[in-house]
Order: sequence, then structure tokens, then C-alpha cells
Amino acid sequence: MFSFIPQLFIILSIVGIIVIVFRRMMGLPNIFEFRGEIGGKLKEEAVWVAKQIWHFLLEVKEISKNPRFRSFPKTLSKFNFPKARLPFFGAKKPLRAELVLAEDSLLTGNFEEAEGNFINVIKHDPHNEAAYAGLGKLYLIRKKYPEATETYKFLVKHYPDNDSYYSQLGQAYYNIKKYEGAVEAYEQAIALAPHNPRRYINLGQTLEAQGHLEEAILNYRRAADLDTENAQYLMVLGEALVKKGDKEQAQTILEKILILEPTNDQARKKLMRLKF
Repeated sequence: MFSFIPQLFIILSIVGIIVIVFRRMMGLPNIFEFRGEIGGKLKEEAVWVAKQIWHFLLEVKEISKNPRFRSFPKTLSKFNFPKARLPFFGAKKPLRAELVLAEDSLLTGNFEEAEGNFINVIKHDPHNEAAYAGLGKLYLIRKKYPEATETYKFLVKHYPDNDSYYSQLGQAYYNIKKYEGAVEAYEQAIALAPHNPRRYINLGQTLEAQGHLEEAILNYRRAADLDTENAQYLMVLGEALVKKGDKEQAQTILEKILILEPTNDQARKKLMRLKF
């Protein structure tokens, strides 16, 4: 621990000698006036400094033989400083970039590349919501309904407050004819977003597929009440009323469609059939 003391004595002594030499030189006459004398003077000072250092080294050598210094270690122990760990900034940046690439590929119709990128993001981040959502949307577009069903089941389990995920799960169930699952999913979507008329249309169509026409009509009416100027919703309601045999109400709905869209040939033809 104290093996540096002799070296410290040497350094301090040399510094002291140098200070003394400079002090003596400051007392010399003007160097430009006595050029002939300056060389000899410096030579004398240099010899004096050399003698002082030599005598000091001899003294240090004797001191180092003192028994009190023998117990000191010859070298200082090494200090193991902990390595600084820098925060791993930007660790997720490549995943974000790949996610953006996947979404762009989905928009441009490059489905295979989009699917591969979404799956790769999920491999590195198994709970990446955006990657699962993009993958589910891709499966619906490509009509891979079983894969879409599993994807949205995962999403509604981990993000139960998102009404869109329930609606898309209902769509996936509907297309594989699992109507009970579709009804449950659409009802949950409506519970989370009761003012979305499209959800009532989806639920009504699922109920109609199950043979529950009356319940389907109730949901079609709710959709039409929420969006009174949507001719498409009115057409769905009108057709359901025709199936039910309620021609009078169906005629009223079709006439309303023609008021909103006078050039709607489909509504005009259906109305003509009911009248004649």
C-alpha cells in the first residue's frame, strides 16, 4: 500500500531542486548583457544540480534498506473498477422499422412480405399489439379466417377494452360459420361502443344466419336509427322486412331510400315488386 513513498520522496526532491535552481538564475545579471558569462554560469549550476540528485539517490537507497520498509508490498494491488454499462438506447428501433415496413407492405398488397415482417416482430416481441393487429387484418383480407380467429382471440384476451378487436373477431367467426362465437363477439363490441351502427348490422346479419329474423330486424332498426341517412342500412332493414312478409313497412323503408337517393335503381325495383 505504501511502496510509492520512496518514489514520492524522489519526485518532491527533484521539484525542490529545480525551484532552487530557478531562484538562483533569477538573480543573474541581464542575459543579453553578459552572453560570455552565461554559459559558464549555467554549466556550474548544472553540475551542482547533478551532485544534489546523486547524493539524494544515495540517501534514498539507504532509507529503502530500513527494516520498517521491508514489510511494504513491492507493487500496488490493482483496482477492479466496475465496467460502466451504458443504457441500451434504441434497442427496439429495428423492430419499429420492421413494423412500419410490414404495415406499408400490407397497404400496397405485398401480403407475403407483410406477413413475414409481422411474424418476425412477434418473435422478438411476443406481446407487440400492433404486430398482432396488423397480422389479424392481413388474415381477414386474405380470407384466412381460422388464422384471423386465433389472432383476434389473443388480442381480445390481452386488450379487452378494444371494441374493434371484438368486431373483427366476430367477422372471423362469422366467415367460418361459428355464429355463436360471432354473436358473443359482436355483442361485446356493442357493449364497448354502443353508438357504432355498423356493429348492429353485423350482429343482425349473424342472428339472421342463425334463423333469428325478428332479433335481426331489431338490430337493423337500431342501426338505421343511429344513422338515419344511411341508405345501405335502410336497404338491409327493408329486405329483412320483405322476408318477414311485412310489405307495408318494407315499402315505407324503400320509399325513404328513394328520397335520400333518387337514382337508387335497386330500391326502385324492389318497391315496384311490392306495389305490383
